[in-house]
Order: sequence, then C-alpha cells, then structure tokens
Amino acid sequence: MWHFVVRFVRPEPVEGRASVMLLAAIGLAEQQWFDRLTTTGKRMANHKFIQPKTVSGVTIFILLAVACGSSYNPESRLVDVGGHRLNIRCSGEGAPAVVLVSGLASDNHDWEPVERSVSETNLVCSYDRDGLGQSDVIEGIPTAQSATDSLYMLLSEAGVAGPLVLVGHSYGGLIAQLYAAQHPGNIVGVVLVDSLQKDNLVRTAEILGDEAMALFLGATQANPEGVDIVASLDQVESDANLGGLPLTVITAEVPNLPPFIDQDVRDKLAEAWLESQRDLVRLSSAGIHIIAEESGHCVQCDQPDLVADAIRGLAEALPK
Repeated sequence: MWHFVVRFVRPEPVEGRASVMLLAAIGLAEQQWFDRLTTTGKRMANHKFIQPKTVSGVTIFILLAVACGSSYNPESRLVDVGGHRLNIRCSGEGAPAVVLVSGLASDNHDWEPVERSVSETNLVCSYDRDGLGQSDVIEGIPTAQSATDSLYMLLSEAGVAGPLVLVGHSYGGLIAQLYAAQHPGNIVGVVLVDSLQKDNLVRTAEILGDEAMALFLGATQANPEGVDIVASLDQVESDANLGGLPLTVITAEVPNLPPFIDQDVRDKLAEAWLESQRDLVRLSSAGIHIIAEESGHCVQCDQPDLVADAIRGLAEALPK
C-alpha cells in the first residue's frame, strides 16, 4: 500500500480567528455549533472591506464583470425521503458528481466556498441532515447508519446518480465511510476531511482515564444534533475496508485544543488524532494523506481551495 503525505501551507493565515471547540479538545467531536456563536466575526475576519468612497469606477466595473461571469448558481430544494423532507443544494455540471457531507450539528453553510470552486468542473451537491438547516425535524436518535440511509434515499429521489465522489467532514466522514462501503456500485472516490475514525473513543479513553472519559462520553452524547456517537462509531467498525477505492484524507495541522488542558495531555491527544488519520488512509490501498498546515478542524472553512483542489485532483485522476 502506498501512503503519500502532501503538505500545504496557507499563504496568509487569518489573524484573530478564534476556535472554541470543546469536544475536539479530547480528540473526537466537533466545533461547528460553537462556531455559530462567532459566525459573523469569523466571516468578517476572512474578508477585506473597502470603504465606498475609495472604490473607483474601474474597480466597480471589474467586480460587476466577475460577478456576472460567475458560473456558480446553486439551486436548493426540499426532497421527500419517506415522509419527511431534506434540503439539498446543487450547482455546476460534469461527472463525477461530488456530494459534500457536513460535520456534527452543522448544515451545509461551511461548504459554500468549496462548492463554488468545484462547480466549475463538476456537479456538486451539499445537503442538510434531519433537523438541520432547512430540513425537517424527525423523531428518533440519529446515527451514522440512519444518516447514510437517508443520504442514499435523498440522492436517489433528487436524481443525483453516480458515479459519485463523497466528501465527508469529521462526523460526516463516518457517513461517507459507511456509504462507500455499503453502496460501492456508484462510488468512485472518497475525500475525508479531518474525519472521525472508529477507534477515536478507544484512544481517548487510554489518555483520559475512567473518570475523565465518563465525563467526556456524557458531553459527546449530548451533542446538539442528538447523534449517538458511540453507536455510530460501532457501526463503522464492521464496514471499514474500502479496498482499492481512490481515497484522500485531509488532516488539520492545528489541533483545536483549549489552553487549559495540560500540555502533556494535549500532546497525547493531538498524536492520537494524527494516528487515527493515518488509519483512515489505510482504509484503501490507494490512500493519499494531505496535511493542511495552519488549518484548524474545519479545513473547508480555513482552506477551502485546498479541499477543492483535493476533490478535483481525485476526480481528474479517475479512469475516463
């Protein structure tokens, strides 16, 4: 098995950007629902604003020309999937179709820059899971398996046929792994973006010990989306081999770990997460590993071009 490692550095890291992810501090869960507390500030930090009086007529003309010439024109719609509706947003055209799967408690907002870029060459779709974004709320405790089943039905009802490249971020990576293993007929590639891995809880327990791990499990299971993370990781355990399927694993170089955690524990958690990422690469004999330097857990937020380039690179390398 070949194991490639490619390193990318963001040329101009954004200053003043704070991440307040609690659960990723111990190597497993997500930051998205905390990020919503600072969404406005985060977006402002990623854009340069120009005072109207400084914008020349030439600049306005150029901006209008770029805007009018853009091919990014996403279409969102609600699709019935067995009695309730899921929101799906698609843009662009061209095979293979790319499907973006968000992290825990996150709608498809984080993917917009990636969608804009990938839509120049491929059909690309993102969606909201049950109870998130514009999708309907349903009863029951969601798991990676139930989310996989819903995604399969959504793509079928929405007419998004294969071949497909699945892109999963964090918890969404579990869904991508399950989907690819259970529906291999129309999957031609997978991209995992700082994804969860089946042994995350085992590694975390070895570092934290029984008492701290019990607290961690309670916090993990109380996630805002209501997902049973323990059951979801168990579900992936039995479907963990992707054979020779093209696979790209993108790992954030900068761990989102709060400063109040002991440095020794921080180091062990960061190394455990990195090892879990290496294990993800081993899911396929065609695995490639990309380290996104200076990027936090939400790599598609920090370095969307890197993620888009990885998706296109995988798609372009597929047999025609």
